[in-house]
Amino acid sequence: MTVFAYLCAAAGVALGAIYMFAAGAPQRYILINAGALAVGVIAASLIRRLKVRGSSFAGAPTIAIGLLLLTTALFGVHIEGASRWVVLAGISLQPSLILLPAAMVHFASDRRWRSSIGLAIASIGVGLQPDRAMTGTLAAGLGALWLQRREPTVALAFVIALTAFAATLLSADAVAPVPFVEQVVQSAFAFHMVTGLAILAGLATMLVPAAVGARSREREVFVVFGATWLAVIAFAIVGSYPTPLVGYGSSAILGYCLSAAMLPP
Repeated sequence: MTVFAYLCAAAGVALGAIYMFAAGAPQRYILINAGALAVGVIAASLIRRLKVRGSSFAGAPTIAIGLLLLTTALFGVHIEGASRWVVLAGISLQPSLILLPAAMVHFASDRRWRSSIGLAIASIGVGLQPDRAMTGTLAAGLGALWLQRREPTVALAFVIALTAFAATLLSADAVAPVPFVEQVVQSAFAFHMVTGLAILAGLATMLVPAAVGARSREREVFVVFGATWLAVIAFAIVGSYPTPLVGYGSSAILGYCLSAAMLPP
């Protein structure tokens, strides 16, 4: 299933590249996305091997992710009142989009208290950034998990994520859209109907692994995977948030690959 998800990621990136090439995006956008896909698959494969050998992506690592997102809110790159990014080697990265999906998908299969607390800290971090899309994504993914597994650890993480999302609704979201990054669906259809349909096909491809695994014995993991990325896509369509895989941006590509590494065989 993980390899299948990588193929879905490659299809999404390729369809996005077709649109960006046709619409005249800088060539480096396409190259950076391709590089992010290669790095994401390699990193996810390494994480997958660690899981097979018995290492657990839970507990302390999840708390570390939460603290990292909290640090990003306090000391990250500020743009128009928001602090969601860090810059590495001249490339702007969004840690929440890279790390949270993987943490959420793993939590679906390993619902420990430490992981629940880590996700709670992450909710506070993205709420302070503020990032309406990622707090909403957290709430959507954890809400889907709570419907499957009504356990105290899930309920705690879900309630705090929902509270953080509600808090972001009280503040204005003033970050302006960037061409080929945000509002890609609208831009692709404005350019040509064919490119618009290609972008929709690329986004739909991201959800195929969730649909395929929804009838497995570990269906809640696939449900969370699907709910997480569906929420990311929905926020990208209705607001000025990065459009995953088909738009320019390394963070969502890395995040998708890492979350795919958390899927059951």
